[in-house]
Amino acid sequence: MLVIFSGSFFVSLENSREQSNNQLQFHAQDAAIALGLLLTPNIDDPAMVELMVSLIFDSGYFSSIRVRDIKTSNITLERIASPEIPNVPAWFVRLVNLTPGNGEAIVMRGWEQAAKVEVVSHPMFAITRLWQSTSAGALWLLGCAAFGLLIGALLLRRQLPPLNYMVKQSLAITRREYLTQPDLPSTPEFRCVEQAMNLMVSRLKMLFEKEAERSERLRQEAYQDPQTGLPNRRAFEMQFNDKSSDEETPPGYLIMIRIQDLAGLNQRLGGQRTDSLLETMAKMMRTAQKLYTEQESVLARLRGGEFALLCPGMAEKEAHTLVVALSHNLESLALTGEIDSSPVAALGMVLFKHGDSLKSLLIQGDHALTRAESSPLHHAPLAENEANSPAEADRHLWFNRLDTLLNEECLQLFFQPVCRCAPPGDILHHKVLARINDEQGNSIAAGFFLPWIQRFGWNARLDQVMVKHKHWIICRATPARWR
Repeated sequence: MLVIFSGSFFVSLENSREQSNNQLQFHAQDAAIALGLLLTPNIDDPAMVELMVSLIFDSGYFSSIRVRDIKTSNITLERIASPEIPNVPAWFVRLVNLTPGNGEAIVMRGWEQAAKVEVVSHPMFAITRLWQSTSAGALWLLGCAAFGLLIGALLLRRQLPPLNYMVKQSLAITRREYLTQPDLPSTPEFRCVEQAMNLMVSRLKMLFEKEAERSERLRQEAYQDPQTGLPNRRAFEMQFNDKSSDEETPPGYLIMIRIQDLAGLNQRLGGQRTDSLLETMAKMMRTAQKLYTEQESVLARLRGGEFALLCPGMAEKEAHTLVVALSHNLESLALTGEIDSSPVAALGMVLFKHGDSLKSLLIQGDHALTRAESSPLHHAPLAENEANSPAEADRHLWFNRLDTLLNEECLQLFFQPVCRCAPPGDILHHKVLARINDEQGNSIAAGFFLPWIQRFGWNARLDQVMVKHKHWIICRATPARWR
């Protein structure tokens, strides 16, 4: 609309300038001829000459009127005015640049030339008319432009939702979400693009699902035993290394289980029944794991008929109870007829602590299984050098320490403010850090004593102490102290 207005304005300006100049020229010439005719009979009467000149000049369309003597070329009468152009900007006057019209006429005295009339017209009325027409055209075009913009905005608002949905589809793909638009837009171009987008999303969803299934299948093949569904030795080694390298992992026990004469069972019962027997044993071990161990325990099938159960944080009595329960459950298989021999399996346990290597633990486990095979109970206690383990000592130490601290409510809470980045200094909330002191006065972080709290079932006692300390700190401390 701006280009249209500018082009039409300059074209009309050129046409109007030429037409106005011609009109001003004709107007001045006509006025000069008319004035010359009026002055012819009264040229010798100065009063009538002045009256006639004033009559025409006072109409306001002229810049100057002169009556000049032919013989002497002297001006006998002159009227000059410089009227202002009202309500028209100076820049428009300079832009239009109209030329005043000039007109001349001869006043006769009989057959003799007596005087000459010179008339110069003033362009203010032409400029005022041009300004009014230009302003009206500009306002009309601006109104049309505003109306066109409004209609265009409304049309774009109706047309843009498909594009916004395409943006949502693209962002959803980065989050592994796959959105399709069932209602295609009516615009042909958008319809083609949306159809292509829906097709791409469907293909990507199918490809990602296939890759996810393939990755899950490869993961299961790499880290899961196909017969029992338990983690295999590779997965067991990875989880063991993670726990062994973590300084916060408490000491515990590694329980080893070996099925007696697996090769003979396979020959006597057949491969299918042996596989079913392994699956049944795996289910029994999972059930015992849930009943007797923590969530951090790891159950895996190492090879053939050997299984391993890693139990961090388990005391010796708990480990012995678990071994006895597993032994009774496994022996029940012989009573139900699922296996034709007894004993079913040998069980042994080995002390586990931070920093131990898996290779040395498995060697100790083999020795424990060897002792168990020669034992009438088919499960061996710890070796003499492993008795009175640090795990059991730590259990009594932590029991006495935590029970005393909770009874005396000797718990330290530190508030760490979490502030907004912009504007800085605005505190969103506080992060509470809990600490306790040991017998030597050293501070112990929550990551060390919380697992023992959960193991002893004292979560409720800790919550009560935390709430009491929370109210005490809020009443007796200012925010500046925690900053």
